[in-house]
Amino acid sequence: MDLSAVLRRLYRGPRGSVPGVVNPYRESSPELDGPAAARRRRENLEAYLERVGVPRLVLLGEALGFRGGRFSGIAFTGERQLVGPAGRRLPWAGCPPFRATSRNPDYWLEPSGSVVWDALEGDARGVLLWNTFPWHPHGEKGPLSNRTPERSLVAANLDVLEALLGEVGGARLLAVGRTAQAALATLGVAAPALRHPAHGGAGIFRQQLQEQLRDHLSLQRFRC
Repeated sequence: MDLSAVLRRLYRGPRGSVPGVVNPYRESSPELDGPAAARRRRENLEAYLERVGVPRLVLLGEALGFRGGRFSGIAFTGERQLVGPAGRRLPWAGCPPFRATSRNPDYWLEPSGSVVWDALEGDARGVLLWNTFPWHPHGEKGPLSNRTPERSLVAANLDVLEALLGEVGGARLLAVGRTAQAALATLGVAAPALRHPAHGGAGIFRQQLQEQLRDHLSLQRFRC
């Protein structure tokens, strides 16, 4: 699997009119981001992809959130899971090149991402976490908020997802929520939708994902 072309397109950022969207792989804010933040996020993502290896399962979410990939560079993953205290960070992180990129001294932690990683037992191998709109759309409250990307914005940038799907081959696709399922359908791909873990859906999501893992994967832990 060679994702170099996908990453080049990802790093260039979204097409179309994109007010209120941050490309965290090229952009940074002096108030929110530390030194060399965008480069560090690219390095985090690329190191994570190495941990995944060849995906047998792809979990597709909606968009990067400010508590998650906006600062970590990785879907469904907060900074605290990469560089937080031992016992709280993910077993494959906690060593170079993974680094925090924000100025938040406590590091950001995404609640939905915590549910996802708990269901995966912290194991990255074989499961690729990605987003339909793989950048951060923020709401009217400013950069530390989230919004659902407009359908036109998603449609204008489906080439990134299409290119990714062309590289993951026979991996099983699971949509985390209806937005992701609809995007896949636009590309002619039918995929079951898991209940999104937000807004009280954590228990159902865990149950649904565990059923998929039992059917399709035998996970092994990756340690630094």
